Parts: sequence; structure tokens; C-alpha cells
Amino acid sequence: MILYLFIIICLIAIIILFSFRPAMSLKSKSNIKKFKVIFIAITSFLGTSLYINLSNYWIGDSVLEKMQTQTNIANREANEVAIIRELMLNLEKELINSPDNIETIIKLAETKFFLGYLDDSLTLYKKARDLSPVNIDIMKAEAQVRVLLEAESLGKETLILLNDILSYEPKNILALYILGNYEYQKKNFSKAYSMFENLKRLLNKDSQEYNQINNKILEMERINEK
Repeated sequence: MILYLFIIICLIAIIILFSFRPAMSLKSKSNIKKFKVIFIAITSFLGTSLYINLSNYWIGDSVLEKMQTQTNIANREANEVAIIRELMLNLEKELINSPDNIETIIKLAETKFFLGYLDDSLTLYKKARDLSPVNIDIMKAEAQVRVLLEAESLGKETLILLNDILSYEPKNILALYILGNYEYQKKNFSKAYSMFENLKRLLNKDSQEYNQINNKILEMERINEK
């Protein structure tokens, strides 16, 4: 690539040089110096533009986009984000041509999620679930996005989805934890107790999560004894 670029710059320089050579013989030394400055500036600009546009060192489809992203191989994190963003744009184009391709929908949803476009990611996962209602992996991915978006205020649809996940995967830690805490906060202790007991068996003993759940179980047992 570098050799190819160097040859192009040399050819451009030779063309410019021979184009102005007849005029140079008629000019004064000061004008010749001005010409040299202009000549160097033009070739430098052309060389830089060609380098950015043709090399794989910069990420993007055009010079403007590459300059805007301001990423190169020396900046690994920014480079990875730029690559994922480019993947997202390509997947969006694919989805236009095949709007019901579930594989493309899921890949785009994952990419949107990674880049922080949670609302877009949720919309895509819902579309994927419409196409494949009993796909447990899609259900879990959608639930994860919903929990992040809704935080402490879980919507009815999210609660239904989490219960559906438990019907397919009774040992799903996320569903047990979220629903258990929801029932606990609503003081539906019988449901919360059952979910927390199942969850406790799945957690590492003496971990922070285990101790937190165990403390709530003990609290509910004390309340039940009164």
C-alpha cells in the first residue's frame, strides 16, 4: 500500500513539475521560491489525502468520515467502536433488503445494544420475537434490555416476559432475581420466598448476591413467624 501510494505521489509531482517548467524559466528567483512552496503544499495535501483515503490505517468509507472518526490503529478502543459502528450500518442496509431475516435482526440488535442504542435494540428484539416467539435466547436478550431500560419500574410486558422465561428455564438466574425482588417489594412474600430459595441454590455460597438473598429469606421467615 505504501509503495503504491508513493508511486502515485511521484507521478503527480512529475506532472505538476513539467507543467510549470516552461513558465519557471521566465520568472525571477523569488517567483521560483514561491512556486516551490506551492508545489510542496499541493503534493503534501494530495499525498495526505490519498494516504487517508486508500490505507487501512484509518476507519471509514470516505476521507471526511475517516477524519471525523479520528481513529487509527494506535487507538484500539476507538478503532473497535468504529468497526462495530460500520458493522451496524452494513446490517441496517441488509435489513432493508431482507426485513424479516431473523439472523440479521438479532445481529443488528446486539450491535445496537453494544453501542448503547437500547431503545433501538429493544425494538429489534421485539421484532425478532414476533418472528420466533419461543426462541429462548431472543427472550433472554430482550429481557436484559428491558431491565436496563426500566430499572426499578418494571412494565407489565417485561414481567410477563420474565415469567415466560422461567417457564422454559426454571433456573434462569436473571428472571429469578428480578421477579423475586419485584414480589419482595410488593410484599408478596410467598412468591418471593420460593424464587429466592431457588435462586440461592444457583449462587455461589458466601458471595455478595448469595448473602443478600439469604438475608431477605431470613427476614421473610421472621415476618412469617409473627
